[in-house]
Amino acid sequence: MRRVLLILMLFLTTLTANATDCSRYLCNVYSEECNSKVKVVSKKEFIDKYEQEINGEQISAIAYGTGYIKYPKCKKQNILYICLLRDDCSIIWGEVIPQEN
Repeated sequence: MRRVLLILMLFLTTLTANATDCSRYLCNVYSEECNSKVKVVSKKEFIDKYEQEINGEQISAIAYGTGYIKYPKCKKQNILYICLLRDDCSIIWGEVIPQEN
């Protein structure tokens, strides 16, 4: 019974998201930065509640995950990414961290 409760608590604190706007947001940011179409694909994503104020902005959750980024005429590169979300799930900030293949 104890294990079941622990597993249930784990699922409640770490929610899996299938379709947030993180990859779309990051595509727009990096496409504007390099002036060409950049593709960011999320393979696995998680959302954790945060509930804190940073620089006068209320952060309600952090979305993070793994995936890949594809620049034009380049090989795709594995990434980790992170996004800060408001209460209405709009994105305040996002960043991609390249990983070795």
